[in-house]
Amino acid sequence: MDKAQKNSQLLLKQSPEYLREKFYSLKQPMDIADLLEVSYSRLVYHIYLVKPNQRYKTFEIPKKSGRMRQISTPITALKIIQAKLNQVLHTVYEIKPSVHGFVIEKNIVTNAQAHTKKRYVLNLDLTDFFPSINFGRVRGMFMATPYGLHPDVATVLAQICCHNNQLPQGAPTSPIVTNMICAKMDSQLQRLAKEYKATYTRYADDITFSTTLPKFPEELAYIVAEEDEDKIFIGNRLLSIINENGFEVNYHKNRLQVKGNHQEVTGLTTNLFPNVDRRYVRQVRAMLHAWAKFGLEAVEKEYQEKYESQSRLPAKDKQNFKQVLRGKIEFIGMVKGRNDSIYKKYLELYTKISKPQ
Repeated sequence: MDKAQKNSQLLLKQSPEYLREKFYSLKQPMDIADLLEVSYSRLVYHIYLVKPNQRYKTFEIPKKSGRMRQISTPITALKIIQAKLNQVLHTVYEIKPSVHGFVIEKNIVTNAQAHTKKRYVLNLDLTDFFPSINFGRVRGMFMATPYGLHPDVATVLAQICCHNNQLPQGAPTSPIVTNMICAKMDSQLQRLAKEYKATYTRYADDITFSTTLPKFPEELAYIVAEEDEDKIFIGNRLLSIINENGFEVNYHKNRLQVKGNHQEVTGLTTNLFPNVDRRYVRQVRAMLHAWAKFGLEAVEKEYQEKYESQSRLPAKDKQNFKQVLRGKIEFIGMVKGRNDSIYKKYLELYTKISKPQ
């Protein structure tokens, strides 16, 4: 039995309707233990008695910017408790049409599709998205509309979800909690976009507005020409909604992309249809070429040496060259479609090189 099968056996077997009903009927902390099928003493032990540094392992992975992203993942039975709670939260969170991250049947491709063939595409990035959501915000969200849970219940749920007074990026519950926290903001930004004849989507901390209007609405963003470069400023109405919801814009990542130039949303080109960047395709081709020419052992050694210098992942979590390459090829297939000639060509080549000589 593999790890995924083992983990699935530990999850809750009840129907989504049952879990949703049980969630809304939570009255006291002991009810949470009952819902998550764990004894109350074990729940208290894992969220209060185990030392914080023994509940999680923390490591860093590189961002595209070159800075490091801190990942904290639970290492005790807390991970199973969180996985069960994640199941429950998915039954109570009502997916906003504009949300494409961490929800079933949506992904970066559906997010990019919403912004194809547009005259203007505005990209914003929220600063320190996961860390900016602290214990108080999570507890407050569980007590507020539409959940309306008792403060004692909200406290325990927030304790399950948080680590060091923030949402840990790497916990099973964190993605769904971010969507629940952002629900009000998503509704407000959806209305704002509609008012100015624009399309709004959010994928995690990545916010996008696009429009076919001849001029981009200044209430959303505007460009000011300066001596050395044009600067993008976020419109007051858009900025105030983001700030009122407890987030800040990362001003280094603002982009207002105009038709005729390269337009990109969540890493995909969107000028005509969602597509993989040419550099990504070239990288996959180069990896296949190097494997065919120098052999797996040589490329694996070079890849791991390069990877070691960039990543601080625990050894058991690191992927090998073949896994990474196959994942990249499958990503091309996901974006371009399984009948795409480039995807089929690279998959065929991968299969051919993989066969023992």
